[in-house]
Amino acid sequence: MKTDQSAHIAILGISDKPERFAYKAHQKLLNYGFANQTGISPKKNLNLTDIELVTSLEEVEGDIHTLTLYVGPERQQSIVDNIINLGPKRIIFNPGTENPQLMDMAKAEGIEVVQKCTLIMLDADEF
Repeated sequence: MKTDQSAHIAILGISDKPERFAYKAHQKLLNYGFANQTGISPKKNLNLTDIELVTSLEEVEGDIHTLTLYVGPERQQSIVDNIINLGPKRIIFNPGTENPQLMDMAKAEGIEVVQKCTLIMLDADEF
């Protein structure tokens, strides 16, 4: 099922470094028409002007369609409940972010769990 371009996409682990996959995903989402994005990073003063930035999951406003993860399982441990409480319709576990505990919790809450690369999904028209 193709995601509507007006859907709210949250990127956990957003970066302003062009070599980082989270940055590449943000840019590619924009290129594919997904302008309603929120980037989540504890780092303040990221040099990004074309995305809403917050420092924690609790600051995200509105309904999230897709949460795409760019933080590894070890960094997810302290925020697993916050991820579930965000209530996205779908969580994309990009390579290296797979977390069986979070996946099971998400499925139990009726959240779609996808283990793929956001970049590849966009190019393959599977987003």
